[in-house]
Amino acid sequence: MTRTRVHVGELISAGSALLLLVVMFALAWYGVAGVPDPSYARPAVSGAEDAWTALPGVRWIMLATVIAAVGSVVLHASQRSHGTRTDTSRVVTVLGAITSLLLVYRVLIALPGAGTVIDQKLGALLGLACALGITWGGYESIREQRARAGAPVAHRHRAAPPEGPPTE
Repeated sequence: MTRTRVHVGELISAGSALLLLVVMFALAWYGVAGVPDPSYARPAVSGAEDAWTALPGVRWIMLATVIAAVGSVVLHASQRSHGTRTDTSRVVTVLGAITSLLLVYRVLIALPGAGTVIDQKLGALLGLACALGITWGGYESIREQRARAGAPVAHRHRAAPPEGPPTE
């Protein structure tokens, strides 16, 4: 039986991270409608914004989280099967938790934009779910490492049986 170098939790984190990257750019996170002014001749401007445009401060942390989660899988898949294994699960978990907390604040509590009417779009909720998926995958990777550390190692060498007749 061979051991895989990549844990299931890391794959969950990387999958969620790649999905977050797509959701950041491909889906609208907020609908913006300008407040109409009765003295103004034109109607209010409306449109939709993705995460990259609407969240200028959070976007860099989201991008760092995506890079860390995907890089963790690439690193562990490319490491040799012998020797020590680099532990990146805590970094991925912490970055996922920070991203999740920031998105909870920006998506559910404090909507971006001043002087405009903001409407949440599906992209914001999917982005938050992806960030929570990264955190959960990192946590599962930590649990898998702890379980493997506590489990008996199957490849240890056993002492050879003594030569000669059995003694009683």
